[in-house]
Amino acid sequence: MQEVNLYTITISPMMKALDALSKIMDKASAHAESKGTERHPGSKHLESLINDRLIFDQFSFTRQVQVACDNAKGGAARLAEIEAPKYEDNEKTVPELKARIEKTITFLKTIEPKKIIGKEGIKISLPYFPTKFITGFEYATEYLLPNFYFHIVTAYSILRKNGVDIGKKDYINGLPLKDL
Repeated sequence: MQEVNLYTITISPMMKALDALSKIMDKASAHAESKGTERHPGSKHLESLINDRLIFDQFSFTRQVQVACDNAKGGAARLAEIEAPKYEDNEKTVPELKARIEKTITFLKTIEPKKIIGKEGIKISLPYFPTKFITGFEYATEYLLPNFYFHIVTAYSILRKNGVDIGKKDYINGLPLKDL
């Protein structure tokens, strides 16, 4: 049985969710390609898809992916009390978005569990509340994870809205099932 701690409730599930997001982007690419015609190639459908949004005042699919990656790397860095890598927000294609996800997962893999385990009580300040703080535990459970999953599920929902054949199985990305 895996030990429950600040690392196992944040880093591991964020890596799994980012991997799922990358996989559903493959399905989005295949979907767009299947809709392509000589006059309107699949690449145009894919471009429309990654620039779509659920509603006018929400981010596009592309921005949802960028923000999910930023939440993961920024959250991990805050909990480990290290500097987060900075990424340009210049991705315009699925391969570029998938590369950002991979770069984020690679960074998360560099975070050793000992850098986060036991940091439940550290003080974390957020840029929009410069004179306030929350604890590491409060940050992880009340801000980081809900915000991270908000952007993951919104990206997923944009693809679903556009007819990409994905479901809960794709979102969950496998369960660690064991024999009884």
